[in-house]
Amino acid sequence: MPIYQNSFEGITDPAASGITSNADVTLSTENFNYPGGGTALEIVGILPEERGSNLHVDLSIRKLLGEESLDLTDKTIYYSAFIPVDSAIDRISLYAGKGNQFILLAEVTADAWWNKGVWHDYHFDLSHAQGAMKDCDTIRITGLRPSSGDRATAYFLVDDLKWIRGDSFNIPVDDSIDSLRKYAANRHFKFGLYSSEVIFGWEDDPFKNTRDDTKDPWYAYVAVQEGVVNVVEDWSPRPNEDFSNLDYDPVEDASTIRQYNFGNANSMTPLGYGIGGLYFTAPEWLRTLDFPDATKALLLYHIERGLHYTRGQNPVWLLFNEFILGEGYGANGLKYRKTPLLGIDGYDHGDSEHYSPWAANRTDSSLIEAAFIKAHEVDPGATLLLNDYQDEQIGLKKSEYFYQLASDLKAKGIPIDGVGFQMHNPIEPGGTLTFMIPFTWPWQWEHIDLDTYLNNVDLNVKRYASIGMKVAFTEVEGQFKIDDLDLTSATGRAEYERRLQWQAECFAGLLKIALENENVIMFHIWGVTDRYQNGEAVPGYGNGFIFDRNYNPKPAYDAMLELLKGQ
Repeated sequence: MPIYQNSFEGITDPAASGITSNADVTLSTENFNYPGGGTALEIVGILPEERGSNLHVDLSIRKLLGEESLDLTDKTIYYSAFIPVDSAIDRISLYAGKGNQFILLAEVTADAWWNKGVWHDYHFDLSHAQGAMKDCDTIRITGLRPSSGDRATAYFLVDDLKWIRGDSFNIPVDDSIDSLRKYAANRHFKFGLYSSEVIFGWEDDPFKNTRDDTKDPWYAYVAVQEGVVNVVEDWSPRPNEDFSNLDYDPVEDASTIRQYNFGNANSMTPLGYGIGGLYFTAPEWLRTLDFPDATKALLLYHIERGLHYTRGQNPVWLLFNEFILGEGYGANGLKYRKTPLLGIDGYDHGDSEHYSPWAANRTDSSLIEAAFIKAHEVDPGATLLLNDYQDEQIGLKKSEYFYQLASDLKAKGIPIDGVGFQMHNPIEPGGTLTFMIPFTWPWQWEHIDLDTYLNNVDLNVKRYASIGMKVAFTEVEGQFKIDDLDLTSATGRAEYERRLQWQAECFAGLLKIALENENVIMFHIWGVTDRYQNGEAVPGYGNGFIFDRNYNPKPAYDAMLELLKGQ
């Protein structure tokens, strides 16, 4: 994998390292793209009054790589930049040079710099760039003034320069370097990081086209280098489907096909989310579909089609996801077709919290049972699970219902192999975990110290083992409070580092449970990098993954790697 990454730490003489400028280049350890390597390039000089005048920094390919040139035509390039609030510079541009000739590759226009005084992260796919050259010998990053003005001293900063080949379907794993994948190999569980849509580009139209500006091959590289799990999701039914055809439509199912192809190309274990996760997006035609016969036919068709594509790959399928009613509706039960629309707080939760097309009432598990039977018929080698959130701690109301439901299905002879625990963990500044008590208004929270939480999870895992059932950690995440921190101050950064240690203890604690319990079959983190958030588990919380926003490993990564290497 032709990759390059440089956060500029360890450099003492920029010019000797191939970093030159038409101004002064110094190394800043005070203003860098935090959290990160701790050093940035600061370019300072006199900006002439003419429109288009600029300060720039040149980076020599020969000095950086020891090679004469770099082929940019198949690369995605990344960097971070900072423009001070009062600077005359109003645009950052990227150029490729050969000899003394430079070609503009990408730029951030003035309109995007309304928020100066903060670091911004960028990546540009150069495969479509006009004039991207095959033999670049210099990369130039330019700070430019788009309109004339007074002659003035100006500066900007650059950090986290890197690039990678943009082929997400052909990622060679390098086992000569330490990785979580390397040391998790040959364990009794599969380790992985969520293969998010950003690998392919977010979809922005009904024809499943992708946006190249959101396609991030570095995300794909880390997901494959560090893990072996690939998420595939097939829960988008269409009316009047041909139930005799199990093939995916190349246009309508392009997103699903890409997910399968990515995992197959990189030898990853499928983690499938079946149609049983469809509840808050159920279209009106599905809500009014004849029940149970027509609804059952649709469900079993999608079960067969999804498992048809992963047959023989020893997949793990979460046939039903987030299918349990919240505690605000009395005794737990299944989400169902006629759930009341108004929650106890007076808000309409009918589309988001309580509805499911797959059950007639809170105790009707008939279609769940039929789905497991069909899935086992299609692929006897597949591991079939139920999946939900706040089900991992023994003794809590929801987890007790979840355990009883799963054990009852198994006792009836339904081919269920086990359960999935999501584990979206919000970690408070003091190291406790906080969870919203479902359907309270105003919201109420419970707080559990980390040791108690981990012990509760361990006891629950062992309880499932005692009845011969497997457990998958499916969506592990460790968000912590960040909205109260000023990360430009030493005090704020010190507190941030302290909270990172709590996050590390949480991740390592869960991994230790997985290592010590043979019935844990998967440890899957619900993301790779803090660059892409999956929403807030609790308002004001974030940065829940093991790589920071520029793909530097965090203390949680180091703690997990040390644990795996030690065992």
